Amino acid sequence: MPGRTGRARLIYTPTTKMDGPAETVLVAFHGFGPSIVHRNGEYHCAEGIARVIRQIIRALADLGFKIVVTSHREDVDRIHGFLRFAAGPNLRIMIVDEDVAGSSEIMKSIGRLRRTASIRPFSDNVDHLKRLCRAGDFKSVPRALASTAAVAVFKVVHRLEVRINNSKIAGDNIPRAKYVESINSDTRIGHVLISHYYTYPELAYLQHKKVVLYLPDYMPHFYKNSVKMGATRQSALIGRKMVAKARRILTNSAFTASYLPETELAARPENIVHVPLPFLNDNSPNAEFVDRLGKLPTYYVFYPTRDRPSKRLADFARTVVIVNKQLKEAGSNEQLVGILTTPLTGKSAAGAEKHLVSLSELTDAELGYLYRNALCLLFTSEMEGNFPTQITEALHLGVPVVATNIPLITLELGDASACLDLVDVGDCEGFADRVTSILADRAAAVRRQNDARELASQKFTYDNFKQGLAELFKG
Repeated sequence: MPGRTGRARLIYTPTTKMDGPAETVLVAFHGFGPSIVHRNGEYHCAEGIARVIRQIIRALADLGFKIVVTSHREDVDRIHGFLRFAAGPNLRIMIVDEDVAGSSEIMKSIGRLRRTASIRPFSDNVDHLKRLCRAGDFKSVPRALASTAAVAVFKVVHRLEVRINNSKIAGDNIPRAKYVESINSDTRIGHVLISHYYTYPELAYLQHKKVVLYLPDYMPHFYKNSVKMGATRQSALIGRKMVAKARRILTNSAFTASYLPETELAARPENIVHVPLPFLNDNSPNAEFVDRLGKLPTYYVFYPTRDRPSKRLADFARTVVIVNKQLKEAGSNEQLVGILTTPLTGKSAAGAEKHLVSLSELTDAELGYLYRNALCLLFTSEMEGNFPTQITEALHLGVPVVATNIPLITLELGDASACLDLVDVGDCEGFADRVTSILADRAAAVRRQNDARELASQKFTYDNFKQGLAELFKG
């Protein structure tokens, strides 16, 4: 991490002095700070959008843009660590906190806990406690318990704050932030990339900037009454303001680009730019694998994702149950394990608890290792915002794909999608049949899916991605 002198150079100071063309892109990123973790020398964020934005930043830096990202003061080191290899040495960070005289370290820690509670699911704390117990690190348990209790309290406080802010937003009284005024007056900043449509409502007050809104999906269009899927009046109101503010809307899926104009966000078709995502995992094949993964099961299916209604993770669990039942009936001693990045319990686990493993906050190296050693990717989602990054990663790493037969996959891959093991949504028997087939001959499944792999390697390239962003930001 940068020392005091290096940190001073890292921090970006807004200016009204024009010293050349406005070639700086400011990226709203401070919402992701509390989600970034540092482990084994790597910085990782479980939020998929953060990984996408990192790749966008890499492309913009390669195109010659200067990059400034926003951060809360206590998250500067984490955000810098997460983005520095993508943005290069010219990365600068704008602190969004207003200076408060006499702020103590305790108050700063409390502030960070509050932000963490507002972003990360409570299950992450529970997972951390379980890992400590499994590892026998009982000395760390009291501190983890205290942190978990604090997060629980702050989550209650956060819900109250959200209600208050939502009432203001519903009355069209979006809170202002001083840092937005600094952006508006800074003549060096030409573009602003908004990384989420409702996380930064204060950016509705941006002026005189070329705004690009990253909008990979709009799930409330399909789940109109689901708060879990973002279907709230306040989010929709903020989203409409962000869409109206944006000069261009960046999405990664042809399917998303087709339906966005039909949503309540009222996106104009001519403002939507479709740029497919490249492979997001930056680790090398020779990366050292972290010991915490331990000895992996001989056979496991893998699906790294958050638990959302659209993911249908109960189908994932039911498929594991069906395959193990078939193996037992066939007289086999083998068992299939399902590895997820989120815990499943109760009805969602579908009776498969003893055959399910949850590994949260995986680094890129760990993620790549789990993919390569998996029997297959078992993708059970009924709806995604863009072409699933999990399928891109699996194809890139030579892993068989068993997935739902949905337009997001078939529209992007066209005829090549026929070689994948696609199953109707909710057909767990069908999923189990495909998994059993791969269990019998994984190498044959890899060969069978080669057409999709070749198309993905040509279509989802970094160079294509960079060229698409060049047309978007330089056009």
